Amino acid sequence: MDERGGRLAVIFSCIGHFYFHYFAAMYFTIVLAMEADWDLSFSELIELWTPAALLIGVFALPAGRLADKWSAPGMMVVMFLGMGIATSASGFMNTPTTMMVMLAAIGLFGAIYHPVGISWLVRMSEENTGKKLAVNGVFGGLGAAAAGGATGLLIEAYGWREAFIIPGALCAATGIAMLWYMKAGAFRPVAAGGAARKSTTESRGNLKAFGLLLLPMFAVGLIYNTLQTAMPKLFEEGLIGMLGGDLSAIGALVAVVYTIGAFFQLVGGFLADRFPLKRVYVFCLMLQVPFIAVIGMSGEAILFMAAVFVVALDTSALPAENMLLSKYAPDEHQGVAFGVKFVLSFGAAPLGVQLIAWVREATGSFELLFLGLCFVLLFGFLAALWLPSREDAPEPFPAAAE
Repeated sequence: MDERGGRLAVIFSCIGHFYFHYFAAMYFTIVLAMEADWDLSFSELIELWTPAALLIGVFALPAGRLADKWSAPGMMVVMFLGMGIATSASGFMNTPTTMMVMLAAIGLFGAIYHPVGISWLVRMSEENTGKKLAVNGVFGGLGAAAAGGATGLLIEAYGWREAFIIPGALCAATGIAMLWYMKAGAFRPVAAGGAARKSTTESRGNLKAFGLLLLPMFAVGLIYNTLQTAMPKLFEEGLIGMLGGDLSAIGALVAVVYTIGAFFQLVGGFLADRFPLKRVYVFCLMLQVPFIAVIGMSGEAILFMAAVFVVALDTSALPAENMLLSKYAPDEHQGVAFGVKFVLSFGAAPLGVQLIAWVREATGSFELLFLGLCFVLLFGFLAALWLPSREDAPEPFPAAAE
C-alpha cells in the first residue's frame, strides 16, 4: 500500500471505529426519552436491541471471511452505507416491531467493522502496532463517549428521532466519500501478515494459545457490553443526588467515562509496544475485578469513579489483546480470527441485555448482575494466566485446507 493510501486507510478505519461505537451505544440514552413517548418500560425498550446485539456478534465471522476473500476496503464501504441508512431510518419508526428491525440492521452492518477494520489496520502495520491500535481505539472510545453526550444534546435540542437521523446521515456520507477514494484506486491490496507482526516461524499461528484467548475475550466482551447498556440507567438512579435525573447531564457523564477510557488505550498501546503482551493483558484483567463489584454496590461519586476505572482498564487491555490475537492466528485467516473474537465479544452483548432485563425485573437493582460479572471476569483472568509466555514455542494450527 502506498503512503497516501496507508494514511487514508488509517483515517477511515478510525472514523469507522468511532461510528460503530457511537451507534452501538446511543440507543441506551435514547430509550430514556422514548419511555414516556411510547409508554413502554425501560426493560421492554432495551430488549428491542437484542437482535441487533446478536447480529453484531453472529455476522462478525462471515464479515471477516468476506474481507479475506474479497476486499477489506469494500466491506468498510458497505458498513458505512448500510449502518448510516439503517440508523437514519430508525428515526422514522413508529412501532416496537419496526424499530427492532431497524436496530437489527444497524447491528448487521455494524458487525463488519471489528473483524475487517482492526485486522486491516494490523496487516498494514510495519511498526508501532500497539500505538496504531491505541489511536484507533481512542476513536472507538470517543464514539462511545459521544453516544452519551452528543445523543443527550440532540435529544434536548431536537428530539429522540433526530438523534437517530442526523448521525446516520453523516455515516452514510462517509461511506460515499470512501467509495469515491476506492474507485480512484487509493486502496491497494495489503500483503497478509504485516512485516513487523510475525516471524516466518510464527506465521502458522498457535492453536492452543488462540483457544485459551477466547475465554478472557468473551469475559471482557460481556462486561464491556453489559456496562455500556446499563450505564445510563445506573447513572440516572445511582447519581440522582448529583444529577437529579437530567438526561443531558447523564449523557455528559457517560461521555466523560468513555472519553477517559478512550485515552487510556494510548497507555495500553504504549505498554503493549514495550512489555510482554501477556503481562500487560493479565494485569488489566486482574485490576478490573474489584471495581466491577463496587459498581453493583455503590452510588454517587464512588459509582462514577468505579465506572471510570473499569472502562479505563478494559480499554487499556485492548491493544495487547488484539496483538496477541493477531500473533496467535494464521496469516491467511486474520479476518476470520478477528471475526471469531467479535462473535464472542459482541455475541456476549445480547446475553448482557437479557441479563440486565432479567436481573432488573427480579430484583429492581443491578447489584447481583455486577457481582456475577466479577466471577465471569475472574474466570477469564485465570484462563489468561495459561497463555504462553513470549519465549514459549508455538503450537501451530493444522494446515489450512483451501
